[in-house]
Amino acid sequence: MRLFYQQKIIGKKSRKLQKIPFAIEEPVHTLKDLLMQLVTQEVHNYNEKAMDTPLHMYITDQQLEDAAQHGKVHFGEKKSPSVQSVDQAISTVLQAFEDELFLVLQNEEQLNSLIAPLAIREDDVFTFIKLTMLAGRI
Repeated sequence: MRLFYQQKIIGKKSRKLQKIPFAIEEPVHTLKDLLMQLVTQEVHNYNEKAMDTPLHMYITDQQLEDAAQHGKVHFGEKKSPSVQSVDQAISTVLQAFEDELFLVLQNEEQLNSLIAPLAIREDDVFTFIKLTMLAGRI
């Protein structure tokens, strides 16, 4: 089944959210199941990309102009070449959800429980919003 996800970090420059497709293979009955599948896919993609990094990096003039407009020029390199653990990533995302560090919306409806039954339809959009803690005096 094909689904989409998009992410937003509060406080970052408001850019249009990009829908990123992903497929689920196993039955998904809860938000916990969905998060586990999504995190597993993303960690595998991250680890595969670390292996596919070319030895020499270059940037074209067009890429340089595009990057300059966004205010950041980089070569796509990773800060840490180490392989990431799927189990650790799943544990981290579940704990972050329980600690209310991010929100999950399914087609603009907030999901509040990891274990509540979840009805998923083809082409549903899941939005992840990372929350930012406020600092200051009361």
